[in-house]
Amino acid sequence: MQVVRAEEMYEWDRKAIEAYGREGHILMENAGRTIAEQVLRDFSGEEKFLVLIGGGNNGGDGFVLARILRDKGKSVTAIQVVPDEKIKGDAQYHKEIYEQSGYVLDSLSEEDWDRNTVVIDAMLGIGVDGPLRPPFDELVEKVNASYLAKVSVDIPSGLPADEGAEDFQAVQADITYIVQAPKQSLYLDDTRGFYGEWRILDIGLPPAASPETGCRVWSEEAVRESYPAIPASAHKGTRGKGLVIGGGHMMPGALIMAAKASIRAGAGLTTAATVPAIVPSIAPSLPELMFTGVTETDGVITDIDAGILGGKDGVAVGVGMGRDPRSQSVVETLLTGTEGRLLIDADGLYHLKDLLSSLKEREGETVLTPHIGEMARLCDKEIAEVKRNPFSLSKSFAREYGVSLVLKGPATIITTPGGEQVVETSGNEGLSKGGSGDVLTGILLTTMMQHSSMKEALSNGCFLHGRTAELVIERTRTVYDIVPTDLIDHLSLTFRTME
Repeated sequence: MQVVRAEEMYEWDRKAIEAYGREGHILMENAGRTIAEQVLRDFSGEEKFLVLIGGGNNGGDGFVLARILRDKGKSVTAIQVVPDEKIKGDAQYHKEIYEQSGYVLDSLSEEDWDRNTVVIDAMLGIGVDGPLRPPFDELVEKVNASYLAKVSVDIPSGLPADEGAEDFQAVQADITYIVQAPKQSLYLDDTRGFYGEWRILDIGLPPAASPETGCRVWSEEAVRESYPAIPASAHKGTRGKGLVIGGGHMMPGALIMAAKASIRAGAGLTTAATVPAIVPSIAPSLPELMFTGVTETDGVITDIDAGILGGKDGVAVGVGMGRDPRSQSVVETLLTGTEGRLLIDADGLYHLKDLLSSLKEREGETVLTPHIGEMARLCDKEIAEVKRNPFSLSKSFAREYGVSLVLKGPATIITTPGGEQVVETSGNEGLSKGGSGDVLTGILLTTMMQHSSMKEALSNGCFLHGRTAELVIERTRTVYDIVPTDLIDHLSLTFRTME
């Protein structure tokens, strides 16, 4: 499923009509009818509907769904909230059908907010640009202040479809019925909450007319199709030889979680490179793990022998390494000495900030896994700006430095060096704990050693991490008491669902 910007959605509509012979008023009928049928499934009682109808396609959908609801015997108060001259084209066509069906458009009164139980927002679509003007600013306030259940058609009125908006006023929907494809704002921290619950409804736009957005939502079906099977001839050398570097004397747990997650995710051989003094304390809990020492001073990793990188299919650095300036040389050595795939996370990203020129020159495949704050530091932006523009900033950074970028969050955005993007949405609030990222690093180390496609490796690894959190919550824990090691111990739940 693609993620679209407003202009891409308009282009899809235009091509469906002009190149594929789909008449606009029929597409509008499909949209309104599909939404009405979903409304009837979600509200199957004696609800009374207040439908607010604007201009454009969104308003046209409103005329159709109001008619269908009335055809089904529902109590409907339909209000046209714009002047007649704003109703044009296909929307005018469906307004006339509504009226020819014997139904009337009402005038909005204060009593309507009391005698109805559900308000359907079909006022504004995806073309909102700038502050709302009358009457929409007042109507949005009224909708939000009401006690009615709030349903939005395609997108909550006033909400931008695309990333980048700073100031907006929008309907706070309880449910949004998204037409055909999700818009970028569904996956942004500052806008996703306005959608409430959401459903994506296929209205029959021809897939062949869809725009080349370069961004898609990763699904469980995509995981099943792309996850490599283990051949009968497999042995430890073919399952991936991985190296995890980190775990200074103050944060050995991060290394333990990353290494254990790599092993549990199916790596053939995993080695940890860390401060020798902590090895005796952590080795008993990880009998499957091999160890190698690093150069250290006072428990701080200051250098590694490039020889330990030989023969490794993947290397991960940063977990629990610390931010002592003396550790920067480790990342520098990895950028020049790693022949296989290299993943840089956590404290490794902190040290990378001063090594971006070396990053650009690296020939091997590199993966960066920042959260929003780390991304802001890497690209010299404010955190708020990264939150508003995660798609474009990720794409420009990945292209400039030739890296694969995993921008972690409730909706994780994975970007390839060529600018392709994937949105991975599994997971829950239970992941908002220290150590969750370390577990993800270990899982990604394994998946990127076992997949030929880096995009599929990272997308599937993020799915393993998030889906396991969901299954643990369903079966044994809550979002309050789940801990990162629960994810490692229950990866088998997710693998079983994929069989």
